[in-house]
Amino acid sequence: MKFFSKAIAALLFTGTASLANANLITNGDFEDNVGLSGNNWGVYSAINGWTALSGAGIEVERNTIVTAQSGNQYVELDSHNNSSMFQQLTGLSVGESYLLSFWYHARTNNGDNDNGIDVSWGASAPGSLQLAIANETLQSTNNQWVEKTLSLFASHSTMYLTFSAAGLNNSLGGFIDNVSLTKASVSESSGLVLFSLGLMSLIAIRRRVK
Repeated sequence: MKFFSKAIAALLFTGTASLANANLITNGDFEDNVGLSGNNWGVYSAINGWTALSGAGIEVERNTIVTAQSGNQYVELDSHNNSSMFQQLTGLSVGESYLLSFWYHARTNNGDNDNGIDVSWGASAPGSLQLAIANETLQSTNNQWVEKTLSLFASHSTMYLTFSAAGLNNSLGGFIDNVSLTKASVSESSGLVLFSLGLMSLIAIRRRVK
């Protein structure tokens, strides 16, 4: 009996962790093929998962200025001028909190918010400002990728995540990579479903053992 109790607990823990840690972002590390090779870059009106909202477009760089935090490619939104991109997220649980994580790298040591990036969230794009990265430079970040995290609340089942360049309009801006959005908590109903599935599986296994 102890074996089955432990097995049920293990199933519940595994299933709950899986639901909570599933990344809801499409192409969060910008590795989906856009035709780049070697050390190169391109500007696009849309890439898999992301759509340009303003400016020249989404500038994807392949290990040009810095080495990507994940894979080989990352995004710089100050391409010719400040631009923004968004991703539509559907099937969210209304009233639940979600954890956003992404990696940021300053490009220059200039002042005046040269590497600024704004993060917005809402039921339409761009939504309301959630995080403003301003006045961070290569010196202040030790010329490294820095992880940024914040909690987002789903007021609707469909929400929009927007990244916008907010610094000087000079074609030099901060980089972003490895974006993820995960559910911060699992509802009781989800836990009940997992418990039921786990219990049925264990009963089936016990019957086969007999």
